[in-house]
Amino acid sequence: MKKYIKVKIFDHPDVLISRARQAATKQGLQFIGDSEQGLIKGFGIHAQYLLREDILTVQILRKPLFISWTMVEQKVHALVGVNRGGG
Repeated sequence: MKKYIKVKIFDHPDVLISRARQAATKQGLQFIGDSEQGLIKGFGIHAQYLLREDILTVQILRKPLFISWTMVEQKVHALVGVNRGGG
């Protein structure tokens, strides 16, 4: 099952992607991409992202059954440095 998560961003795209890449690497995830689009994968999660103006759209392509959608959304918000209520 695929799911889209959209987050309004407030940082410059290069700053956002740099911070997300560092956070993903720290958590053992692969982060391949630039300030427009890319791929995040690891631990059974496969996602791609697209950044247009101030909206980051993350498409979750695959996730383990034991990980809830709420947890996935929280991780996405954490990777981009946005509190869940602020996105």
